[in-house]
Amino acid sequence: MNIGSMIDERLIAFDFSVEDKADAIKKIAHMVFESEKVSDEKEYVEGLLEREAEFETGIGNGIAIPHCKRKCVKQAAFTLVHLNHPIEWGAMDGAPVNYVIMLAAPDGEDNVHIDILAALARRLMDSEFRSSLLNAKSIDDIKKIFN
Repeated sequence: MNIGSMIDERLIAFDFSVEDKADAIKKIAHMVFESEKVSDEKEYVEGLLEREAEFETGIGNGIAIPHCKRKCVKQAAFTLVHLNHPIEWGAMDGAPVNYVIMLAAPDGEDNVHIDILAALARRLMDSEFRSSLLNAKSIDDIKKIFN
C-alpha cells in the first residue's frame, strides 16, 4: 500500500494546540470531518474514544495512532499532526505524545485500516523515517518523507 498517495494537505498540521488526549481526538477528528472524509463527526469521535477505551493507541517514541472503522467514514484517510506540546496518552513506553497520526476507515468488507496501520508501523520502526517525520516542518517535508 502506498500511503504516500493518500496524503491530504488538509489533514496535516504543525504546532497544533490541544489540552489533553480527548481534546486532541475531538479537534483532529474535526479536521477529518471538515475534509469531508467523514459524514458524521460525532459518530467518528465516539468510535475513536471507544477504541481508546479498549486499548490506548500511544505506540511510543512520542507517537499515537488513534483509529477506528465506522460507517460514517466515506473515504479512508489519515492525519499527521504535530502538537505544540507533549500530552499524556498512555503510551507503551510511558512517554508523552507530541505526534498524532489519526486514521479513519470505512466500515466495509476490506480492512483498509489494517493495511494503513501495517504500512505506517513498518515505516515507524525505521528510526531515520521516524526522526524525519517528527522533525518535519512543512507539508513539503512530509511529502518527501513519504515518497
